[in-house]
Amino acid sequence: MKTKPANDKSYRKAADEIFMAPWRGGRCEVCGTTYRTVFHHIVPTSRSRSLRYDPRNGIILCQKHHTMGNDKSAHSTNSMAVDRFMIWFKTTFPDRYQWVKENERIQRKYSYRQALENLRAGRDAWE
Repeated sequence: MKTKPANDKSYRKAADEIFMAPWRGGRCEVCGTTYRTVFHHIVPTSRSRSLRYDPRNGIILCQKHHTMGNDKSAHSTNSMAVDRFMIWFKTTFPDRYQWVKENERIQRKYSYRQALENLRAGRDAWE
């Protein structure tokens, strides 16, 4: 039987499911609603896979503040809304903002299979 590579998409998907579960139904940290909330990565996973499963790199947002808003929105097509979101994040969570800035370029050797095993065992994903 052939074994799957350590970074196979199925490992990532399963690890994502475990990591995201505690945040489902949480309150948007901007407006407080629980309607259609998601975990938003401050440093995108495309820029730093090493921060993918670090809760300090995330915030719970409703759909409006994640993608749809024109006031403050992390992924809006309106660049001013994205700027306002980052200003809001920096002033509301200065310690988290500073941590993100200091760690956004962190690179670790990683394996989604190992991350999944660690998350299943209740440990930090990258221990």
